[in-house]
Amino acid sequence: MAQTYAHIGRHPATGSPRYAHELNLAGLRFWRLTRYPYLVFSIERSDHIDVWRVVQGQRDIPMWMQDPEER
Repeated sequence: MAQTYAHIGRHPATGSPRYAHELNLAGLRFWRLTRYPYLVFSIERSDHIDVWRVVQGQRDIPMWMQDPEER
């Protein structure tokens, strides 16, 4: 996991923007872990990177990422 965070820190734009439009979160990207079935979701800010969630890749991602009050 530390290697993934380091990679995102060095290259935040390399993640996939696949869910950004679906979830209406501009700039949202995800990076798939290579040894485990998890996705790390993050957004690049001007002075830092926000890691939003780490979720199991087999979930219904758009449903899982919604606000619980909107489900």
